[in-house]
Amino acid sequence: MAAKTSPEIAQAVGVIMDLSEDERTRLLAESREKYRRDESARRKYAYQEGEREGERKGERKGRQEERLEVARTALQKNISPEDVASFTGLSLDEVKALASELANSH
Repeated sequence: MAAKTSPEIAQAVGVIMDLSEDERTRLLAESREKYRRDESARRKYAYQEGEREGERKGERKGRQEERLEVARTALQKNISPEDVASFTGLSLDEVKALASELANSH
């Protein structure tokens, strides 16, 4: 109520109100900026994880292709499917299917 009786106090109250409003505005701006940075970091992390997963899938596919190539070569040299399966890590069914493909291609 003192603000109503003294112009200086009314002016001081007005300045405090302005500063309080500026503080709220600053806090809102900081909050928006923090959200923007956090969201950017989440997207970057997701992108990097996607790249890593793609690399892992590519490596697995490459190793599988290498095993198949070794198996083809071994089968062409008349190594038994059981032996080929044991040293390539392929299943016996996979090796037999590969041997069948090779037999049908000739």
